[in-house]
Amino acid sequence: MSRMRKDGLKLPVRAQGELPTALRWNGVWHPVERIALRWHLDRNRWGPRTHRNYFKLLAAGMALVVYHDLLTDSWALQRVYD
Repeated sequence: MSRMRKDGLKLPVRAQGELPTALRWNGVWHPVERIALRWHLDRNRWGPRTHRNYFKLLAAGMALVVYHDLLTDSWALQRVYD
């Protein structure tokens, strides 16, 4: 089962280059244990442009999907798998 947020929940993320290395969840920094999958989305149809790098990763004992919005240089949590 997963819980998803359409536009994501803004989330502080530490990165090395393009890759997330830690994220701040409930006031605590958690290291990224593993990146299982990554993909890029660059869409400009039917609305405002979306330009993001997505990562499915393991951190804090959970599987998460986070993305880096390349237009705003911000990170967000989009999905948590329970």
